[in-house]
Formats: sequence, C-alpha cells, structure tokens
Amino acid sequence: MTDRLALPARPAPPDPPPFPVIGVIAPLVLAAGLFAVLGTPTVLLLAVFSPVLAVAAVLDGRLQLRRRRRRDDQRHEQALTEVERALAVLRAAAVAEAHAAAPTPAVLAADPTAWAGRPPSGRLVLGTAAVPCPPMVGGTPVDERGRDLLAAGAVLADAPFEVPAATTVAVVGPGPLPLAFSRAVGVARLRAAGSTTGAAVLDSTAGASADLVVELGHDGAARIVHASGPAAACVLRTFRPGFLSADMHAAAVDRGGELALEQLLEQPASGGLAARFLLGPDGPVTLDLLADGPHAVVGGTTGSGKSALLTAWVLALAAAHPPERLVLLLVDCKGGATFDPLAELPQVSGVVTDLDAEEAERAVASLGAELRRRERAVRDSGGRDITATGLPRLVVVVDEYRALVDGAPQLAALFGDLAARGRSLGVHLVLCTQRPAGSVRDDVLANCSIRISLRVQDAADSRAVVGSDAAALLGRESVGSAILLTDRSLRVRVAAVADEGVREAVRAIAASSTGPGAAPPWLPPLPARLPIGSLPVPPAPLIALGRTDLPEEQRQPVLAWDPSRRPRLLVVGDPGTGRSTALAVVARGLGSAPIAPDPATLWDRLADPETPLLVDDLDHLLDRIGDVHRSAAIERLAVRLRDPAAAATAVTVRGPSAWAGLPLRAVTGLFDETILLTLSLDDHLALGGVRSTWVGRAVPGRGWCGTARVQLALAPPVPPQPARPPSDLPDGPLALLTTRPRLRSDQLQAAGWAALPAGELPPQAGPSTALVGSPADWQTQWRALGALRGRAAVLADGCGPADVRSLLGVTGALPPTTHPDDVILVPEEGMPTRVRLPS
Repeated sequence: MTDRLALPARPAPPDPPPFPVIGVIAPLVLAAGLFAVLGTPTVLLLAVFSPVLAVAAVLDGRLQLRRRRRRDDQRHEQALTEVERALAVLRAAAVAEAHAAAPTPAVLAADPTAWAGRPPSGRLVLGTAAVPCPPMVGGTPVDERGRDLLAAGAVLADAPFEVPAATTVAVVGPGPLPLAFSRAVGVARLRAAGSTTGAAVLDSTAGASADLVVELGHDGAARIVHASGPAAACVLRTFRPGFLSADMHAAAVDRGGELALEQLLEQPASGGLAARFLLGPDGPVTLDLLADGPHAVVGGTTGSGKSALLTAWVLALAAAHPPERLVLLLVDCKGGATFDPLAELPQVSGVVTDLDAEEAERAVASLGAELRRRERAVRDSGGRDITATGLPRLVVVVDEYRALVDGAPQLAALFGDLAARGRSLGVHLVLCTQRPAGSVRDDVLANCSIRISLRVQDAADSRAVVGSDAAALLGRESVGSAILLTDRSLRVRVAAVADEGVREAVRAIAASSTGPGAAPPWLPPLPARLPIGSLPVPPAPLIALGRTDLPEEQRQPVLAWDPSRRPRLLVVGDPGTGRSTALAVVARGLGSAPIAPDPATLWDRLADPETPLLVDDLDHLLDRIGDVHRSAAIERLAVRLRDPAAAATAVTVRGPSAWAGLPLRAVTGLFDETILLTLSLDDHLALGGVRSTWVGRAVPGRGWCGTARVQLALAPPVPPQPARPPSDLPDGPLALLTTRPRLRSDQLQAAGWAALPAGELPPQAGPSTALVGSPADWQTQWRALGALRGRAAVLADGCGPADVRSLLGVTGALPPTTHPDDVILVPEEGMPTRVRLPS
C-alpha cells in the first residue's frame, strides 16, 4: 500500500560515562602544589577528596544514563501509540470501503440504497471475518507491541467474508440457525448473481457435496468444514455468519429484485407501446400502453418511488421505440428534478416544469390543437385511427398532475378530452399524483385502464386506484413496490434505477438514433424581443402591434389594431413594461406623433376630435394639470371617446393603484381595445384581467389582449409633437385680472407698457396701456370692467372659476397654463385662448 505506516525504530542505548581520571588526579596535584608552596601539612587533606569526587562522578553519570534511557523509551512508546491510532483509522476506512462494495445480507435487508444501481457483483458475502489484507504497517519490530502492530496491520477485523458467487453452500447446526443462515445466503446470492438460492440445510456434514460446508455452533459462530471448487482458495476456517428472519428475507428479496433497469433495457420490449421496467414474481413484466391502456394513472405517497417509476417507464419506452414511432412530452410539476436527465432522449419533444408555469400551461394547452391536427390527418387518410397516417404516437407523462390542474383548472377539461379521444388519435396519458382520488376527474379515470399504486397511507386511496387495500399494506420499507392493475392485479417492483445508469442509458439511446429528434407539439414561446421590422405589414388600415399567442390553435398571428373600426386603444402597465414603446409602434402606424408631455397641450388636443390623439402617461399629465382642470380634462376625454366620428385615440397609463384618486375608471370602459402589460394582481383584476393569466414579472411588452397572450413589437422612439406656442398679445389696451397684480404690473412696465390700477381707461391711454388689478379690485370696478369689454382685451391670470364667472360671465373652465408668463385671453365671443405676456 502506498500509505503503509512504518514502525518507529528504538533508539540505540547510550554508552556508559567514562571513569573520571582527571577528576581523581586534579585534587592530588592541587594538594601537592599547595604543600610545596605553603609547607603546611593540612593542605594534604585535599587529597582525601579525590576518591570522593571520583565516586560522585561515576554515580552521577549512571543516573543521567538511566534518565536518558527512560526518555527514549517514552518517545518510542508515544510513536507506537501514534502508529496504533493511524492504523485504527486506516483499518476502519478499509473495512467501511469493503462493506460499501460488498454489503452483508443484514445491510441488504435493512438499507434500500444498498441495491440501487448495482449490477451483480459476482461475490457471495456470507458474513464477516478477520480477513487478510495487504500489510498496512512496515518495519522491524523490537518488542511485543511492535509485533502485535505488524500482525494487526495485515488483517481487517469484521470485514466482509466473500466467496465466488458460483460457490454452492451447505450448512449444519443447531435449532433455527441453519435456516436463518440459508436465508442470508439467498439474499447474498441475489446481490451477487441475481438468484435467490440459499444454503442447503443438512443434518450432518458427512457426505456433503457442496463446495463450501459450514458448521454452526451454539454461540452462532461458523466453522468451515470443507472448501473446494470455486471456494478452494478460501484460507479462513472460521467467520461470523449472517442470519436473516423470514420477514427480513422477504423484504430484501422484494427490495433488491433480480435485475437492474440497465439489464432490462438491453432486451427492450417490442410491439405497440410496450415497455419492460417492472419486475413481478415470475420475472420482468411487459406493460403496453396500447394493448393494456390507452392511458395510465400512477398513485403513491411521498417517498414511495413515483419519480423512479416514471423515469424507468420513459427510458423503457425510449429504448423500445424510435422517434419516428414515439414522441414523449414530459410535464414535471416538481421543479424539473424528475425529467431533466431525460431531456436529451431523441423521443422527448420537450420537458416543461412548474418553474415556468406560464410556459407549462401553454404547452399543455397546445395539446388541444394537436388533437385537432391528428383528427384532420386521420380524416384525410381515410383510415379509422392514427395508424393510417404515419404520425408517431404521443405519450404525455405528468408528474404531480394535481399541482398542474390546481394551477390551471381549465386544463382539467382538456385532459378529459385527451382521455376520451386519445386512443384513436395516438395520444396517451400517464398521470402521476399522490392521491388520484379527488385529483383525477372520473371521466379521465374511466379511460385509464392501467392503474399503478405504490405505497399509500390510506386504504381508501388504494381502493380508489387498484380496487383493494393492497397498496396501503406495502409498508414504508417497500420503496418501489407497487400494485399493478390491468386485466388482473399483480404485485410488482420497479427495476433499480441509479443516476449514473440513467445518464448512460440516455447516452446510449441518443447514440443509437440516427434520425432527427422529435419535434414539440407546440410552437415556441413568443420572443422576448420582437422588432417591428420582423412583422408582416397588414392591409390598410390595420396596424401591426406585435404577435398573439394562441397555443390552443398552434398559431401566433400578428396582433393588428384597426383604428377605423375600433379607434380607441388603451395600454396599461407598470413603469418599464413597454408602454411608451407600444405608443411608438402606434405612432408609426398612424403616421402621427404623441403629444408633448404638457398639460396645456393635452387640454387643447382633447378639444380637437378630428386629429389622432396619442398620449403617453396620461395619469402623470393629469396629476400635473391641477385640481381645477383635472375633472374637466377627463370629461373632455370621455366626450371624445364617446364620439363615433372622432379620430383614433391611443393612451397609455399606469395601473389603478397609481392613479391617486384620479377618476379614470369612468373612461377605461370606453376604449375599444385594452392591452394589459405587467401589473400588480389587484390592478390586473381591477381592469378585467383573470387571476390565472396574471404573472408577477414578465419581459417588457408581454401582456394580455382579452384572453390572448401578446408580445408587443419594438420600434424606435417617435419624438413628441412640439407644444403649440401661445398666441401673441392683441393690439390695444389690456384689462388684466390677476392674483398677482404687483408682479404683473412690474413685468409689464419693464416691457414698456403703462401699467395702471383697475378702473376706467383714461382718455389719453395709448395702445400699450394695461389696467391691472386683482379680482377683488375689479369687483369694486365692475362697471368699468363691463365698459372695457368692447374697447380692451380682457386677460385672466390665476383666477378661480367663481371669479371668472362673476366678473366675466364665463361658466366653463379656462384653459390651463404651464408657462409662468402665460395668461388667458377671454373674448366676448369665441373660446378663451392662451397668450403670453412680454417678459
């Protein structure tokens, strides 16, 4: 092994310390030297310390040597401990890996995932044992502990004990143990070779002819009495056998099956719409949507294996029938998790999911048009059914059918039509839901001759699908087990399906197909960007606005507006949804331009019914027009919309929630055509939209016209018409009624006018004379004002309706002004007009 551990080497024993010769001689030399110098005999006593120092040095050296040896031994033991820990980790990982590759019968009986996607292993797992393995520890041991580590590193404790799958096994032993061991051998052989043959139970080992003869003890241990044939290489003599009860054996056999889906696909069914993906008591079951159907319903609670069943069914159909004979439409209302891996199958015309609920609904709605197309093909061929036309059969598979019809209730009637007429027209349904009772209408269920119920919680749900309580008795551990009801009731199980096996099967089926893939039975969705130049030009006076999506007719005709017959168009949407672009398309078609974003211009154009009126952001303009004129402007708009002779009118507004009290609801019903772009749900419903058509977010230009989905075209912006300039001041003297007399007097004087207070016109007054006063001033000079009406031009500036009515006798609202120098000329006869004072 590349990661083999190494035993630590024991440190060599240190050399003993040498005899301290210098330490012994030094005191003698020192004593002799002092005596020679000092002549004192007492200094000779220093020579006595020589042997004492020598003994002390020897004792200290031995003490240090003992300490060093102790430290070296501790380091060696610590190193051995680290090796033991690392070896334990390696052995545990190796044992876990061995059990994952070769699960024991007990694991196969308890864990459903131990079977998933595993082909026959060819090895028979009989239990666990201390199995030899490549050495995990190397090196030369120096003690018993090292030898134990070397021995432990060459054996895996509790590892799977395996023999070749062809080995025949016989067993003897006391009581029920041999039969329990025989069951375990049967499950192990099912995993190893696809057979459930267990061990032969014998009374004694004498004369046993099996390749492997096992003797069980009262303690449950197993001893190998004889090994030959495929098991001749077995070196072990004892192991811990596996035992299974009858219930565990039945559950394991039911869960494991005898074949994986990949093996069934190697020999696909033939004829009709046959598929082999289920396993019965006698082997694979062939299910034919044409002969047994024409439609199927599948029920089962969460976690019972519905998605695996549908995946296996689709793969089995695709493996057996080429794209020229079969088209599959997969509808996944669980976010795409079930059918996404199958999208590359050449028979799959499309996978639609509830992540795009709008697209899923239109795809299913297109099936109504597909039925009509097939009806025409059958009629034109002169035959009785689809076989005379050469068209492929269409199988519609729906995962979580209830979620689909709950989101779009109108589709329930469509599925009823498909179920009633599908057989002769070559359209077949496979509807899967947790509880078919109450989810699938009775008229649909009546045409579903194939009923499959996986595990359900309630016996009533089981009876509703398969007519008995059998599906409610399957138990939680029976994932993939089901009750199949056709002309008879049969307990089946779904062949094992693994993710990698699915991917390999899809690749193999796609590689074997040489022709083009299946075309979807619906048109592609409306494009997110639709240039105006890509649309055909309709005959005059029609104007192309975009395209309409009619999936139920498989058509996407041009959305055309007829301004001669239906001249009133309203486009409603939130900011950024394409309102202004829609108005630009209308402007190009009419050869006109939107009005300037000016309230005064809006007021003037509302009074001109003979000219086309294009208004962008009407609600915004009305917000700016002021309280005095707002209601009058809306009333003018209503008069124009009611006038059958009025020219075309196209208006864009935001949703009602942005109108802030504007009384626009009174006029929205006067428009001939209304296009609803993206709005809040409340606004969508308030303007006549249907809840099922509302979407919270959409691309700009996407909306609804009536009950049809539309995409408005893109066109370059059309500059608005310039605002009409006000008229010039009339010649002659002026009488100005203003709420700002001082400001206006100063302004006129600065322009060279003679600004006089309200009153009579002086005899010497010239043409540049202006009499300026507030409404209160003119109230006191009302006689003078009356006399001036025939001699001077009367102007009103910021006056309220009551002042204008009492002083000038004008009952209607005066035109609004937006420029600070604009005032209103009020003639004795004719309409008031806007003029501009000199600045």
